[in-house]
Amino acid sequence: MTKNISSKRLCSQPPLVKRKFARGVSSNRMRVILSTVLKWANGTDIKYMFVEGATAQKNVVRAAFKKWKSLGIGLSFTEVAMREESMVRIGFDYSDGSWSYVGRDVLTIPKKEITMNFGWDLTDSYGMTTALHEIGHTLGFQHEHQSPFAGITWNTKAVYKEFSGPPNKWPKKEIDSNILNKLSANQVQGTDWDPKSIMEYEFGAGLVLKPAAYVKGIFPPGTLSKKDIDTVKSFYPVVKASEQIKLDINKVTRIKAQAGEQDDFVFTAPLTKKYTFQTTGNLDTVVVISEIGKTENHYMAGDDDSGFEDNAKIVLPLVKGRKYLVNVKVTYAPEKPNGAVVIL
Repeated sequence: MTKNISSKRLCSQPPLVKRKFARGVSSNRMRVILSTVLKWANGTDIKYMFVEGATAQKNVVRAAFKKWKSLGIGLSFTEVAMREESMVRIGFDYSDGSWSYVGRDVLTIPKKEITMNFGWDLTDSYGMTTALHEIGHTLGFQHEHQSPFAGITWNTKAVYKEFSGPPNKWPKKEIDSNILNKLSANQVQGTDWDPKSIMEYEFGAGLVLKPAAYVKGIFPPGTLSKKDIDTVKSFYPVVKASEQIKLDINKVTRIKAQAGEQDDFVFTAPLTKKYTFQTTGNLDTVVVISEIGKTENHYMAGDDDSGFEDNAKIVLPLVKGRKYLVNVKVTYAPEKPNGAVVIL
C-alpha cells in the first residue's frame, strides 16, 4: 500500500497540436520534421504578455525568463502589452492548473487564447520551480519521465490512485497523458533520462517499479539541472556575428545546414522599402527575420514550410541602413539537398 505524499500540484499539459502535412509526404520526412519542428529558430526574440495577474506573481515569471536567458542562450524574451505582438500569452487561472503549450506550437494558438497558465501561488520556492518548468515547455521541452528512453515501469494502479486524489484530482485520461503515456521517439531529441531535470515530476514511494533506484521515489531538486543547462545551450547557442553569412539583393545564397541545423544570415537594407525573402529548393525550413538591436534582436516575422512543397516566403518593409538577421532552420533535408535563400 502506498502512502499519498503528493502535496504538490503538478503541471497538466494540453495535447500537442496535431501538425498537418501535404498529401504524399513520406513517413520518414514526417518523422524528421516532428523531431525538430517544435524547437524555435535560434535567435528568435520570444514576445510574451500577461493577460492578468498580480504584480508579485508576474515578477516570479519574469525572473524565470531571466534565469533561462542568463544561461547564455541564443533566444531572447521581451515582455509586450498587446496581444497582436505576443507569441506567448500568460494567465493565472487558479481553477485551471499550471500548463504550457510546447515550443512553436504556441504560434498556432489564436491570439484571443492564452498559451501558458499558472494555477497556484508562485510566491514560494515551488513557484519558481513551476515557472521554470512551464517556460521549459515553451522552449520546446516535454515531461522528462515520459521519454521513451527513461525505462520507467509504473505501478499503474498506484499511479491512478495517487493522482486521482488531492491535490491534483486528475481523471484517468489526464493521468495517462501527463504520466503514463510515453512520448514517441520522434518527439524526443536525446537518449538519456534526467531524473534531476526541471521537466521531471516529483513521485513518491511505490509509484515506480523500475529502475530499482527509484522505487522509493523520484525527487528532482526543482532547479535547472546540469543536463537542462547543457541541452538548452546545445539547442540554442548564442548566435555569433562572426558566423553570419551576408545576403545581397538578387543574389542566391546556398543553405548549408542539414536537418535539425540552422544557418544564420545578415542583411543590411540599402533602401527603405519592402523586400521579399524566400527560400528555394527541396529543404523544409523555418525562416525567422529579426531586426538586430544593440543588446538583442527584435522579432519581425517568420514562415514555416515544413511538410509542404511550397517554399518559405516573407515580405517586409525595412529601413535603410538597418541590419536584419535571417535565421533559416532546416527541419528536413532529402538525400540530395538543394536549398538557398534569396532577397528580391
